[in-house]
Amino acid sequence: MISTKEKNKSPKDSMTLLPCFYFVELPIVASSIVSLYFLELTDLFKPAKVGFQCYDRTLSMPYVETNEELIPLLMLLSLAFAAPAASIMMGEGMLYCLQSRLWGRGGGPGGAEGSINAGGCNFNSFLRRTVRFVGVHVFGLCATALVTDVIQLATGYHAPFFLTVCKPNYTLLGTSCEANPYITQDICSGHDTHAILSARKTFPSQHATLSAFAAVYVSMYFNSVISDTTKLLKPSLVFAFAIAAGVCGLTQITQYRSHPVDVYAGFLIGAGIAAYLPACISPPGLPRGGQLPGPAHREAHSPNTRQGCTAGLDPEGPRLGVPAEQVREHR
Repeated sequence: MISTKEKNKSPKDSMTLLPCFYFVELPIVASSIVSLYFLELTDLFKPAKVGFQCYDRTLSMPYVETNEELIPLLMLLSLAFAAPAASIMMGEGMLYCLQSRLWGRGGGPGGAEGSINAGGCNFNSFLRRTVRFVGVHVFGLCATALVTDVIQLATGYHAPFFLTVCKPNYTLLGTSCEANPYITQDICSGHDTHAILSARKTFPSQHATLSAFAAVYVSMYFNSVISDTTKLLKPSLVFAFAIAAGVCGLTQITQYRSHPVDVYAGFLIGAGIAAYLPACISPPGLPRGGQLPGPAHREAHSPNTRQGCTAGLDPEGPRLGVPAEQVREHR
């Protein structure tokens, strides 16, 4: 007869794991990246033309070159992806070691989360959870960037340095600026077309949306996997990412790349998307508050019974800092 320990460690079959990944999740992420390429790196889509007034002081701030920015966009994209992804992989590695050592000791029920057999390959919990969380993070970054680009193109609001790079030729107006006309014609005489185009896309701030999404998403991940018994680890990590996101957004104000309202709106949009994704994708009925699930709950939510295409923040697994006494109570 097969022992309980061997049963828990035997791989479970999944018929939907790889098809969902190859035919649903991967095409969605790939199409998001392709859409971002056309929005960010081509001139296929033009921002809406919004008028301005002569010598508007709020649009005449100095222009900081892209290579002189404190946090360029490419650096922001790297940090917004690399830092949360590295944190998730480190956290999942520690959780997997904790789960294998504590929960699997003694062969009690609910040992280490078993492997899943899909397409002839065994996928352990570390690989599945890491791909799940990092994949949702990558998709969320793409979705946040897409939402930001669409709003920027639809509004066409001017950046604080718009008149500096536009260099409008007011003699083409046919009227005097003393009449304070609202100018809707294209009278820019500046030669830096890239700077003029970026000056027409400021609301909301892309730095703010991306940094806020990354900070809120990874903070929610920390909140779902770190036990409350570790008093300072969770708030320290959350504050670190929150401060980093705040700095990314506020540098856009201090360097006159965006208006304050652009940054504040970007924070709200990025945080809203980060809060929506896990709430939308996570399967319902999972235990919260750091309590380990009982055997009946683990059986109901085991990998072989949850074969849908779900990839949210899963608080079902173990938490960092769970005391050994609590583990023994559930054996």
